[in-house]
Amino acid sequence: MSQPGWYPDPYGTGSLRWWDGRTWTDRLNPEPSRPPRVRLPQPEQRGPEEQAQWTAYAAPQVQQTSWGVRPAVQPLDVNVRGLHLHADDQIVAYGDSSLAWPYVEWVAYWAAERPAGYGQIPGTQWIFQAGRFPFHGGPRVEVVIESGAIASGRGEPEQVWGRLIQLCQEHAERRLVAELAGRVRAGESIDVAQGLTVHPGGVRGNRVSLSWSAISGATVDSGRVWIQQSSSSSPILYVPQQNPNAILIPALLAHLKQ
Repeated sequence: MSQPGWYPDPYGTGSLRWWDGRTWTDRLNPEPSRPPRVRLPQPEQRGPEEQAQWTAYAAPQVQQTSWGVRPAVQPLDVNVRGLHLHADDQIVAYGDSSLAWPYVEWVAYWAAERPAGYGQIPGTQWIFQAGRFPFHGGPRVEVVIESGAIASGRGEPEQVWGRLIQLCQEHAERRLVAELAGRVRAGESIDVAQGLTVHPGGVRGNRVSLSWSAISGATVDSGRVWIQQSSSSSPILYVPQQNPNAILIPALLAHLKQ
């Protein structure tokens, strides 16, 4: 994409975002009714202890899925770290690993700020995972994209990551949310994100249980998926965004509360 113009927002706001020919700007059309809670990965000052840790940020794409408007995303063909990455409406493949979207049972994606140290240069990594058999070590496709990992002229790391997420949202996430919601409505209790149980009466996790009437929804912020109470503006439960299917929680709860 080289021509400036309005394009479907790769950050999943449901609006159009202005591409200036080099990068995505902050301009949206139409403007959202409220500022999004999710922040883009940005460098920040850390103390000595934090320098030794990864700081995870919420993937901007999960603020709002693009299911309502079919994304105009072309198949993805690019080399990342010398391995071929391909994704289309049928399959996602990277190197020797591949999965057809209908067989994907869990997804996860997030951006992480890598601190300097141990011979590493600080920078952002954009991570995407999709696999089978969540929590049981099944086959997966994992892509880690960072500056310098993609040949010049083949796209910026965050753009490639965003296109991969849009394909995942359209061809896997919509189905996964519907399947999980169907199981709950059929009377099952299901584990989501390895820390949250969703059941016909509500959710429970971290020694907290909430009925459906007590839940207002869920948001993604600072690398965590937060579940909010109807009676308070402060979230009461959270699970790390890196956990399998954690990014599906906002859509799943909205689906079940309809």
